[in-house]
Amino acid sequence: MEGIDFENTGSDFSIVFKIVNLVVAVLSVLTGLTELFHGFNYFLQGLYITALGGIIGYLEFKNPPQLYAYASSFFSFLGRGLIYVLIASLNFHSSVIRLLAAVVLLLIGIVYIVLEFIPSIQAPENMQGERGLSTDELEDVI
Repeated sequence: MEGIDFENTGSDFSIVFKIVNLVVAVLSVLTGLTELFHGFNYFLQGLYITALGGIIGYLEFKNPPQLYAYASSFFSFLGRGLIYVLIASLNFHSSVIRLLAAVVLLLIGIVYIVLEFIPSIQAPENMQGERGLSTDELEDVI
């Protein structure tokens, strides 16, 4: 195994994360919209779920630096995993379709939480925050 560079052989999972995040965004928006018409009790909950799904979908295509300052939880596996678990827990009621979507969101959220603690898997660039993978602005703290 002489010629193998083990530091650069890791797979790039950014397209997989993009697809998974878009699936979460679509599921969130769709379940949020169904909440809007489910009754007055769930109207605000539907707005909240729809807004979170819209933000998740938006972040897959554009990464505004202001959002990192105010909502940094969208830029880590742990933060996104907890947001996905929150969306899943808000959907655990009434119809079978909503329950299935909640189970999918819950499983994705748990996987993202676990990924936070696996150092060999890096977050994709759109989840890196305003600095991305650059370490130029970091100070030496020794």
